[in-house]
Formats: sequence, structure tokens, C-alpha cells
Amino acid sequence: MRRAVVFAFVWLQDGFVRLFTHSVNTHKILLGPGIEPLRWQLGRWRAWRTFERAARRVPAYRAFLAERGVAPRLRGAALAAEFAALPEMDKDSYIKRWSIPERCVGGRLPRRGVVVDESSGSSGVPTSWVRGRDERLATRQLLQVGFSRTATTLRKQPFVLNAFSLGAWATGMNVTTSLTEVTMMKSIGPDRDKIVATMREFGTDYTYIILSYPPFLKALFEDDRIDWAQYDIVAAFGGEGISESMRAHILRYATTAFGSYGASDLEINIAIETEFTVALRQALVADPELAARLTRQREYGVLPMVFQFNPYDYLIETNAEGELVVTIVRKENINPRIRYNIHDRGHVLRMRDVVPALRSRGHTQVLAERFLDLPLLFHYGRSDLSVDYNGAVVAPDALRDVIAGDPVLVRAVENHRLISFEDATGDRQLHIALQLSDGAGMLSAAEAGPRIVAELRRMNGDFHNAIRTAPAGTLPTLAFYPHRAGPFVGDGAKLKNEYVWQLAAGEEGKWGLDLDWAAER
Repeated sequence: MRRAVVFAFVWLQDGFVRLFTHSVNTHKILLGPGIEPLRWQLGRWRAWRTFERAARRVPAYRAFLAERGVAPRLRGAALAAEFAALPEMDKDSYIKRWSIPERCVGGRLPRRGVVVDESSGSSGVPTSWVRGRDERLATRQLLQVGFSRTATTLRKQPFVLNAFSLGAWATGMNVTTSLTEVTMMKSIGPDRDKIVATMREFGTDYTYIILSYPPFLKALFEDDRIDWAQYDIVAAFGGEGISESMRAHILRYATTAFGSYGASDLEINIAIETEFTVALRQALVADPELAARLTRQREYGVLPMVFQFNPYDYLIETNAEGELVVTIVRKENINPRIRYNIHDRGHVLRMRDVVPALRSRGHTQVLAERFLDLPLLFHYGRSDLSVDYNGAVVAPDALRDVIAGDPVLVRAVENHRLISFEDATGDRQLHIALQLSDGAGMLSAAEAGPRIVAELRRMNGDFHNAIRTAPAGTLPTLAFYPHRAGPFVGDGAKLKNEYVWQLAAGEEGKWGLDLDWAAER
């Protein structure tokens, strides 16, 4: 009986949403204040309904559940616990094992209205993601709601410059298709020359909303061919996080700088930074006690990005390993993802948990910021031993395969490490460190480096594009180190090798990194 009542209620509110929220203004009703518990509960019910629909109608998901002995229905009692017991899926356990049609509702792709975009991770094999008409409409509405919140504060007509990578890449494609109908836009891609030329041509009568990856934005604003003080700029970024010192640098040129969280595997713009989350993050920097109460910074060694998301659209959980598990609760998605593990570290807090901590620590300036009563997503970066570089995800396993495929390197190199750090000027850097075996002769980075980086670029299309568009002074560096020297001085002390380091600003000097040789474009 409860199932029937819940499903009838969810069906009715879905009908209300479809009937009345095809415009941005009416869609904002679902973001109104004071209904956070309702949004939360509706989201869980919608996730329940979407799970049971996928279990019935998606061949791959039926097989996935059967392999694990999971019933295709939930009882409805203690729903949160029942849902959390469902098996997680990820790219290896689900996406790579079944074809795209098998992962679709009804076991086939619609004949019309499907857009295909792609991601290319560390394996170098592009993964295609299919998005139907209704889900693209939902994504478009969410992007437009966020855009409208920004646009209402502007003094001049907005002009969006989309500087994300163009082509079949998910972010650039979806931004263009989602915002074209509500604003003036030029999709340029990460090309500084064209952005400078466009701004010179159109002049200073617009507020330019520039969307791109953080390193590109920083390099763009340091371009002295344009007098940035004469222009109104809003910066929006994705693909990777930034430090608050980097944000402060960007804010020398832009009036605001906000980021968003998403993934090709799921959707772009799942969660966004707001005035409130930025103020909260800055409070976490200033107040270690507050950070200890709200975050896992001490555990992960990194300050999290802080976003807000709508639980009516996304159910976000954290598993025992501290990884985010995301369910897109809308039934319209033709390729459902139920409890999808993107292998990012993070956790969720609701406003009712955060506000008391801010009050007790005296952070009244944070509470004074305009905010939505949406839950908060604390994001600490990748959990799968990868690093971000200029919007690309670079995995140490790819470097391992390059070494293993080279007859000289496979004999000479004992260990490898990807080292990410922020230099003194605020630029994010990637250093490829290779430890030589005991007794091996020194190799030349200038000779071996080009072929190592070239092979990594061949294997990983995102990394290739990231190098091609990297700002000056931020190309990856590579060096060989004698056995147990430099960043490998402590190797052997732990049971497992470390393949990724995320260094705090200024720590590169502590480890004696050799940064002389840099990749070429």
C-alpha cells in the first residue's frame, strides 16, 4: 500500500513539474526557502521509483542486480538504509561490461532527440555518453536557473564566452546548448587570442561571463593585451578545484569567481558554488576548529571545495571508503545511473548541521550571505589515485604502462609518481617523477621526456588537449631521481608504493623537485 501511495504522489508531482517548470521562473519554485525537508524526501522517493523502473526495464541493470542476488524491488521500510544497501556501479563494473543499448531503458536507443558526448580518461579509450531529450531539458533548466541568479545581479547585458574545450566533450557541448536561448553567447574554446579579439571587438558595454578551467582563466587574466580594469568580468570554472589564494588572484580581474561540480559519467553542474559556500570555505581556511567539525581535511590532507546541490534531482551518498555515490533520480534519463561511484572523495551535510556550527564559532558574516537551504557537498578530489591537470584527469597507471612499454625504462625505473602542487604564483603544476633502480645509471629527462609525454598524450585525449591549451609556465615537468632520493627519499617505509602526491603551496622546495625539463606543446 505504501508503495502505491508513494508512487502515485511522485507521479503527480512529476506531472506538476513537467507541466509548470518548462520556464526558468517557475522552475525556481522547487528552490524556494523552507521546503528543504520536502525536497529531500521527494528526492529519496524519486530515487526509489527510478531504481525500480531501471530494474524492470534496463537489461544491463537487471543482469547487474541478478549477479549480486538483489531483488528488483525495495520494500519501502527504512528506505534510506535499503537504498544504501543496493550495489554500487562504476565504469569498470557496469559501463564497460554492457553495451550502450543494454544500459538504456527498454534495451534500445531512441531514434530521435539523443545527443552523444564523450569523455576520455586515463585509459585513452573514449567513453560515449548518451543523453535524451527530456534529460537534456532538465540539465538545461538547471543551468539556466544558476545563470539567471547571476544575471539578475549584473549592471550590463551579459555576454557568455564559453572557453571550455569544444567538440564532443561533455562540458563545452552542454554549456552551449543549454544557455544559448537565454543569453548572448560565443563558444570559443580555450583560445586566448580569440577571447581577447572578441572583447576588443564588442567593447566594454557588456558583462563578460567567461567559462573555463581555472588554469586557463588565470593565464587569460594575466594577458596584457587587454586592459582588464575597463571590463566587467564574471568568472565561472569547472573541471578542477582551486585554492582560495587562486580565487583571490582571479578576483583581481573578475567581480565573482564561482565553480561547479559535475562529471561526464553523470551530468555537468550537479552542484554549484554560491556566495554562501565560498564564504563558508574561506571560514574553514581561517578557523581550523570549524574545519575539524565540518570537514575531513585532516584525514585527506586537502581543503575541500564546497558546493550546494538539489536533493530533488540527485541523491548523493558516501560509502565506507569515503567516496561519493550518486543517483540521478529523474526517471527521464535514457541511460540510468543508480548509486554510481565516480571515485571522488566527499560527503554531504545539510544546512541544519552546518548553521549551528557557524553560530557557535561566531561566523556571523557567513550566515549573512544570501543562501539557499540546499545541502552542502564537500569534495576532496579523486579517490582513484589520479591528479587533475588543466581540466584533464591523469592517472599513474597510464604512466606505469608507458614505462612498461619502453625497453629502456622498464629496466631502469623502479617507481613513479605524479606530483601536483601550486607554485608561488598560484599556478597549478604537474611533475612526473621517476625513481631509478638501485645501481641504474642516470637517464636524461631531455631525451626520454618527450617520448614519455607523447605516449601519455596519445593514450589520453584529455591530457593531450590540456597540454595544448596549457598556460605558459604550466607545462608538465619530468625528472629522473637516483634511488631513494628527492621525492622518493622515504620509499620502502610503507607496505604499498605511493603513486600520487598532492603538495601544499611551497612544499615542492622541501622535496627537492627537479623542474628544469618541461614538456612541449
